[in-house]
Amino acid sequence: MEEDVNPPQDPSPAIPEDDTTEAPPAAPAGRRNLFIGLGLGLAIALVGPRLIGGNSSTANDAPDIAAAPVAAQTVSVAPARQGSVAETLTVTGTVQAADLLIVTPQVSGLQIRQVLVDVGDAVGVGQPLVIFDDATLRAQIQQAQAQVDVAIAQVEQQRANLAQAEATLAEAEANLGRYQSLQDQGAVSAEELDSRSTQTITARENVRVADAAVASAEATVRSRQADVDRLQTQLDYTVLRAPSSGIVAERLGSVGDVSSTSNEVLTLIQGNQLELAVTVPQAQLPQVTVGAPATITASTDASVQLEGAVQEIEPLVDPQTRTAQVIIRVPASERVRSGMFLNAAIQVGRRSGVTVPASAVLPQPDGSMQVWVLSPENTALARAVETGTRLPESVTGPARIEILEGLQPGEQVIVAGASYVQAGDSVTVSEDL
Repeated sequence: MEEDVNPPQDPSPAIPEDDTTEAPPAAPAGRRNLFIGLGLGLAIALVGPRLIGGNSSTANDAPDIAAAPVAAQTVSVAPARQGSVAETLTVTGTVQAADLLIVTPQVSGLQIRQVLVDVGDAVGVGQPLVIFDDATLRAQIQQAQAQVDVAIAQVEQQRANLAQAEATLAEAEANLGRYQSLQDQGAVSAEELDSRSTQTITARENVRVADAAVASAEATVRSRQADVDRLQTQLDYTVLRAPSSGIVAERLGSVGDVSSTSNEVLTLIQGNQLELAVTVPQAQLPQVTVGAPATITASTDASVQLEGAVQEIEPLVDPQTRTAQVIIRVPASERVRSGMFLNAAIQVGRRSGVTVPASAVLPQPDGSMQVWVLSPENTALARAVETGTRLPESVTGPARIEILEGLQPGEQVIVAGASYVQAGDSVTVSEDL
């Protein structure tokens, strides 16, 4: 029997001798793709931030933004100072003109042709205010000038008469002298000498009369010229000029009104000088002295802050109100007008007190006052205070406010930046604010 060349093969696959584990069953194709996608996504999430940011730190190493420190507020501070504070008496009154000039025409019977100013205008000395119609005056001046010319002609005529009388007198005197010599020689009679003497006396009298006529004619010329000058002066008065510098307070005349020397057309506040007439109770009157400084304010306009002085204390006390009038000189200001109602704080004494810059004191909604005090740790501490007198701005520094309660001398208060800090804020003090 012949042997098989190709022995029969085992249908089971061969297992390697050194592989003792079982091969896992093959996964389906769809599940295998899902696993691949999840792996890629995880790899991108982990490796992507490193590749893009170029930073090897993890997300846990990033800084905490919410925990970053807040920059400190920059402010300026000033110490509460112990010093002299003025004691004041607060009164009210009405503004009036210190010297009200009534401007009236200097010529009557002329119509107002033009009013050149209005109420509130500032005027200077000699400035035209009102112009009157001058046509009638110009006609009168022409007529008066013609009369002057006639009078001058009469003077010339009288001078000619005087010259003729003087010539006649000279001839009469010469004849009288000649007849006197002839009479001495017996050549003429005494009657003829008397006739010549009478002629001489008559000629002398004619000279005297002619000389008086010349003087009268010259006087007439002066009279006529005076009329011209008077009318010329009235012509100058047709332009009504300001007698003094000041402010127009009232405009009483209108175009078409007829002028009268007894009726005013304008009133001027001389030099724009105003005064405040206030009433002071009898009990407080001894505290007020002439020359005492006074701070003038307005309840309706916070920008009115003027420094005046007591000018006069009226000697009489009103028996009904038991008050006296005190006059305070008001410095010139565009915000102050005659007739305004103002307040005045008259200085009546001085006392020692604590003050801080006015900008450090902040009004609160409930009407109280507050300052921010700088603590030793450079934090802002709110402090309620009671305020007193306000000291106005001066050449030595800004306005200050007296602190009656709530601060001790030397404590530092926040000035610049006080409106922006809050309780507990850390602040940086700067000298440049």
